[in-house]
Amino acid sequence: MFLDTRGIAPRTLERRIDNQAYGGLGPMLLGISWTECVIATILVLLRAYGARYRAGALRWDFVFVAVGTVLGIVTQVLFVFACLNGVGDHVKNLSYPQLFASLKYSWIGVVIGLVATTVAKLGIIALLLQVATPAQKKRKAFLWALAVFVCIVGIAQMTITLTQCSPTDRLWYRTKPGNCDRTHFAAQFGYFQGATAIFADNVLAFYKVTIVWNLQASWRVKAGFCVLMAGGILPATAAIIRTYYIKRLENPKDFTWEFVPFLSWACTELWFVIILGSIPPLRPLFKRWFGKVKSNLTESGNPTSKSTKTGTHRGTYPLQSVNAHGSKNQFSAHVMTNMDGSSEENILASSMKEQAETIVVSKEYTVELER
Repeated sequence: MFLDTRGIAPRTLERRIDNQAYGGLGPMLLGISWTECVIATILVLLRAYGARYRAGALRWDFVFVAVGTVLGIVTQVLFVFACLNGVGDHVKNLSYPQLFASLKYSWIGVVIGLVATTVAKLGIIALLLQVATPAQKKRKAFLWALAVFVCIVGIAQMTITLTQCSPTDRLWYRTKPGNCDRTHFAAQFGYFQGATAIFADNVLAFYKVTIVWNLQASWRVKAGFCVLMAGGILPATAAIIRTYYIKRLENPKDFTWEFVPFLSWACTELWFVIILGSIPPLRPLFKRWFGKVKSNLTESGNPTSKSTKTGTHRGTYPLQSVNAHGSKNQFSAHVMTNMDGSSEENILASSMKEQAETIVVSKEYTVELER
């Protein structure tokens, strides 16, 4: 990407008192991105409250998403400084110090935002790896390969972006002696990185749908989960639009104005990854808060209307029973519950016992039946 300064009239390097750099498309960029940031941060904080542990250990999917969120907030702060120095306004309205500062904050923000998006996607992959059972070796290998691929492409894009100019800071200090001979290559690789981001987002979205679709559950439950999890195509949509705007940035004459759509969609991609990746782990917490938790116990794997400890009358399928003994017929059953202790509806069936045990906590109850 190259900033054409030929159309900029020479002017003093001092900041002009009458120059109001913040304006134009800047408020729109900050308004959209900060709204998405706040929503994502709230969901991550809720996740920290109710779904950060698994079997007593810190969940890796939460760690990745938390790191991605922190880096995303850093990106947002950098974009604030960029807008205060002129991003969103026309180049002709800016002094050279403002122009160079706006480019500096923008490019650093783009690089950190790229790292944040990559780390957030690793959080989704880590969550899917936890769901996979030891027997699903091919699925796990595919997810690991996808994670490595996403990391390699992300690191390469970051390196190419920062080294397209020599010296590096000529990327924003355009009057500094040097060259930017690798700008075209950086733009071309940007298309490739965008394509891989679109591919990864779609794969992760539809991979989750295949998991839900194989569960023994009602059509209503399946449809609801598929719609929720297929929302992962939204980051892919944002990546498509972001990639489209790369072409406009190769040789812009009004860089600070034309940079805004790219930055806006890059932020949307990042925050959509975090938002949509945080909703499924929070489902048990939402169910508990809204009073929709149902925990039931039945005999022989068939749902009955017997009341359970929560007083509800909807059954679930016990996963295991033991032999009767003594004068009373005693048996134990493991009822599937979610990670924070609240019971799920009958989403997983006994045929998926091995898979279920990797994503739920079992509680054992003993029921005594008088002869």
